[in-house]
Amino acid sequence: MLTGHQLAETHIFEISYSGAVDAAEFEALRDQLVAFLDANDPADLLAVYHDLELAKIEPKALWEDLRSAGLEKKVRRAALLTDAAWLATMARGASLFIKADVRVFGLAERDAALAWLQS
Repeated sequence: MLTGHQLAETHIFEISYSGAVDAAEFEALRDQLVAFLDANDPADLLAVYHDLELAKIEPKALWEDLRSAGLEKKVRRAALLTDAAWLATMARGASLFIKADVRVFGLAERDAALAWLQS
């Protein structure tokens, strides 16, 4: 499941990943994210990765995700919450290629991630 929404009274858009993900979810999320980024400057992201199952991500969903390339240019900061070491490593590597400041937090560190995004 893939969901997203703006946190009330903030410039933060939260994306939550868990289980299986399909292309329609990516497309709907991208539309929400584009609208959020167009309306918010600065814009920050909080990405929460729960029990993401790579084998259950539709191939078309990955294509939809790739179509979102470029949106990160409108993001000031991105906090990633995950307990998966491979995801943390990927995020740190990807942060070398984007303008946004990216930090990785454990799932239990939500408050710290939000404090950083709001600072």
